[in-house]
Amino acid sequence: MAHVHRQAAVIPYRIRKERVEVALVTTSRGKRWIVPKGSVDDGEQPRDTATREAEEEAGLLGVLARKRLGCYLHVNGNGPCQVDVYLMRVTEVLEHWLEDRLRRRRWMRIPDAAACLRKELRQFVRAIEGVIDLDS
Repeated sequence: MAHVHRQAAVIPYRIRKERVEVALVTTSRGKRWIVPKGSVDDGEQPRDTATREAEEEAGLLGVLARKRLGCYLHVNGNGPCQVDVYLMRVTEVLEHWLEDRLRRRRWMRIPDAAACLRKELRQFVRAIEGVIDLDS
């Protein structure tokens, strides 16, 4: 049986005018919109990976939810992958970050963000409004 590679993804959000907005970034080639995601390094917890990827790929700092939203399986060049998905309330938006020359960042309302993403992630983005406390 093939080894299952571990990855972590993060859905960064903020609340503006009582509406939830999600931050998406472009792929490194700029072809489509994605959420920050990366491989879980040896000795690292998936939640640490999610936090690191939010900062490196999107220039966003914040508070990660205690529990993951869920996970999904997919196959990439490394073989089968399990991706743990986390929600992060953004507390700081950096003007410059590690991959700011590679990627664009855009804030979108949930329906627009969901429409941009591949089906594996759409369900998680659509589900977050029911999880977020708009008063926090």
